[in-house]
Amino acid sequence: MKNEIKIDDNIYDIRSVEKDLLIFQFCGKRGKELPCFCYNEVLDIAGNCRVCLVEIIGNPKLVLACSQKIAAGNDIKTNSLRVQRARRAVLELLLINHPLDCPVCDQGGECDLQEIYKGYSKNKGRYYEIEKRSVLKKEVNWIIKAEMTRCIHCTRCIRFYKDIIGLDSFAIVGRGEESEIIMQKNLIHVLAGNVVDLCPVGALTSKPYAFVARN
Repeated sequence: MKNEIKIDDNIYDIRSVEKDLLIFQFCGKRGKELPCFCYNEVLDIAGNCRVCLVEIIGNPKLVLACSQKIAAGNDIKTNSLRVQRARRAVLELLLINHPLDCPVCDQGGECDLQEIYKGYSKNKGRYYEIEKRSVLKKEVNWIIKAEMTRCIHCTRCIRFYKDIIGLDSFAIVGRGEESEIIMQKNLIHVLAGNVVDLCPVGALTSKPYAFVARN
């Protein structure tokens, strides 16, 4: 029992090499894919999308699977009613400002937001009276097309440039509703095109590929 963990009523042994894994990583190794926008195994943990919340029995609050390590004896629920309600609330907040331009978005068909919404939230939003925000068109470089109105502030682009490339080319300014990703100098780099694959929505897409074909 000392090296066992319970996930959705299934008991798993914690191997010695797995004792420092995050809940998100451990669940992935056991075939339980959790939704997430901000997590990436090669980037620093941000924990700002809040959609990977899980319930640990006995814990008064939901915890982030992408920042909480596993512990022997944990009883984790990844799809309880409480977790589903939390994820629906997060998705509803994200879609307050996210444009409904999927038919013309080059990320359509490979969009994490589409897939997660389809699986977790069938209900319509309640914020009809709020106008969707818009962001002025930004130029990045010859390979990246930016439509930052679609951005959900996962900060993957910021962390990739900072952690992998070593440049502070992307940054986030403002708070809450006024948050916005800005582009600064040194945007051209041999690895710059990788942010297209990292972006979970259609905020950063491939400029040469734009309107050529559908995914």
